[in-house]
Parts: sequence; structure tokens; C-alpha cells
Amino acid sequence: MHEHVFTCYVFLSNPQCFVEQMRLRLAGFYEYTIEQGSEKTFIFTDGYAAARAVDGGLRMRIGAANLVSSHAIRIAFEVSIFQILQSPPEKIAWYPAASAPPTTIGEAPRSEVV
Repeated sequence: MHEHVFTCYVFLSNPQCFVEQMRLRLAGFYEYTIEQGSEKTFIFTDGYAAARAVDGGLRMRIGAANLVSSHAIRIAFEVSIFQILQSPPEKIAWYPAASAPPTTIGEAPRSEVV
């Protein structure tokens, strides 16, 4: 069971191309991948990371059995983002999956209505 689950959204102009570049860059770290449409799930020894290309960006979700593995997977994804993108974001905000902004995996984040 994956107790430490986090999610984030990164705005990208070509998310499908980015996911493929990320797959190649992380090749030595994950055991295998599962592809389902526009989502690619990377299976690690102690967790997983799912990346889904959505209009205008990339939705990422990671889950791990312990906090150390969770952070290691997050760092691997963040380093890939900073190495691949010419203009990477200043900060990547990860949210615990239970408290993530109200979005579904197939859509861009919505601004909260006040």
C-alpha cells in the first residue's frame, strides 16, 4: 500500500514529448512502465509515479510506501524537469493527494471560486 501519495501539475507546451524524454532520462531508476493512453506509470521498487499529458501541461502523481522513497521519486522527476525544459518553473508545488487542488487527472487545475 502506498501511504505517501503526492500530486502536482506543471504547465508545458508539449507534454507528450516531455513524458517520452523523461522516460529516457529516468531509464536506470524505474523497473518498468505501464502505458494507458496519455498516461505513463513508472514502477519503482518502493513506489510509482504516474505522468499524464493533459492540455497545456503535465499532471504527475507519485506514491510510495515510505516518506524517503516518496521524496526520492519526487526529486528524480523534478531533476528531469529542470534538465529537460529550457525554461523550467521556479518551483514545483507537490500536494498530498488528499489535499490537492480540486482537479481530476484529465484536466488542468481550476482556480478556486470564492
